[in-house]
Amino acid sequence: MISKFLVIGSNSFTGSHFINYLIENTESQIIGVSRSSEYCPVFLPYLYKRSKPERYSFYQFDVNEDMDSLCSLCDNFQPDVIVNYSAQGEVRHSWNWPEQWFYTNCLGVVRITEHLKKKSYLKRYVAISTPEVYGVTGDEIKENHHYCPSTPYAVSKLAGDLHLFSLYKRYDFPVVFTRSANVYGIHQQLFRIIPRTIIHLKLNKKIDLHGRGYAKRSFVHVRDVADLTYRAIVYGKSGEVYHVSSDESLLSISDIVSYICTLMGRDFVSSVNYMDENYGQDLQYSLDASKAKNELGWRQKIRFEDGVRETIEWIEDNWNFIKEQPVEYVHKK
Repeated sequence: MISKFLVIGSNSFTGSHFINYLIENTESQIIGVSRSSEYCPVFLPYLYKRSKPERYSFYQFDVNEDMDSLCSLCDNFQPDVIVNYSAQGEVRHSWNWPEQWFYTNCLGVVRITEHLKKKSYLKRYVAISTPEVYGVTGDEIKENHHYCPSTPYAVSKLAGDLHLFSLYKRYDFPVVFTRSANVYGIHQQLFRIIPRTIIHLKLNKKIDLHGRGYAKRSFVHVRDVADLTYRAIVYGKSGEVYHVSSDESLLSISDIVSYICTLMGRDFVSSVNYMDENYGQDLQYSLDASKAKNELGWRQKIRFEDGVRETIEWIEDNWNFIKEQPVEYVHKK
């Protein structure tokens, strides 16, 4: 029985959906921690069209600036489970400020887990990792694939992961790792490819296709990812990595934009700008999720078509608000 969860990076897209999953599927007490105050409910699923549940509390702490306060919160609350979504995650911009990516994605992990490594109250620590630690992959790679990161973002995430592996080996630290295909769904940051494409089409603006849209990805719905995360907590084994990926075929970025154009009745060719790649993007990530299926009982429930249609409806329902928001990435130190 898990009675207490602490979610670091609770304002993030996947973090906020995981909190929503816990609220809907458990009776546990939940604390969320993020460096920013809680966002508008349009971007927080657990507040969208509902009041905040009594079982959920929020604290505004920055893992780089308020580590002492975060550690005190952990000791006072004594969570059974900590899930760490906190990260600098935008790949392209990691080339501009690599030290900031390392400070959050590596040193932030080292600092919090140095405090937690011998705490008896902690039964599970979930590290939200990324397939980018593998670099360009072949088809459906398994969790023991070699590492070959290509960007400061990927290297910084791998450095944090390797430290956690060392804690597992030395102290039997109860860490599990999840690595997910590209995540999408309602409430996502507007600069991501699916919401950005929908918004640009509604505004009659062209969509920039970096690398001419050739990069291939598997897209998995955020609610399916939340389910995998919970299953990794309950059924996963310490020190293990679990992939989550779609059962559907890989899609190029160009394919995705073309598909959304079709759903929205727009012409693809006249809706895009083809641009050269300039930041070392990996051309393909393809993960084998059979381990999660066999060991955790995870299954994909939401088809890509249904998830995209739901995202279009979410933007339509909140268009008066969304159309006034920035669509490009805004960097925060």
